Amino acid sequence: MDSFTKKILKAIIIYVIFAVIVVILFQTVFMLSFIPSSSMEGTIQTNSVVFSTRYDVDEEDIERFDILVFIPPDNPDITYIKRVIGLPGETIEVKEGKVYADGVELDDSFIKAPMNRTGDGTYVVPEHCYFFIGDNRNNSNDSRFWDKPYVPINDIQAKAKCILFPFSDVGSLTYN
Repeated sequence: MDSFTKKILKAIIIYVIFAVIVVILFQTVFMLSFIPSSSMEGTIQTNSVVFSTRYDVDEEDIERFDILVFIPPDNPDITYIKRVIGLPGETIEVKEGKVYADGVELDDSFIKAPMNRTGDGTYVVPEHCYFFIGDNRNNSNDSRFWDKPYVPINDIQAKAKCILFPFSDVGSLTYN
């Protein structure tokens, strides 16, 4: 083999190894999500790209107000991204535009418009499950409207960390 062919072959091998490493990382450690809907607007705009991590979605890692990527129980062929509102064992009450966990009104400073009364009700979150609501509460297909309103821990895929695109919205998604 001449030196040019060796250089090309070496470049191809390096590229393939790099590609395999990237694929493995995004199958096991990281996730990129394209956001096609407006259910999280106010926090995540339609057509944004979100970077998430897969390693911190065990029960001890999930806190109220985390934004998670998960498989919804009523539609297992797609993934959703929403905010955790109800934790395992809690009673969530949605009434008159407010959300309560075990009788305590929850912070809603991240929503941009007052919530209408659609989806009012009381929801008792089973153990090892979570209750989700989108930040655009008046335009979100979330736990309030599903036949099976609770997402099991095994269906949670990743925790959203930051917006990567559009560049004007780049920033962290952690709740303060």
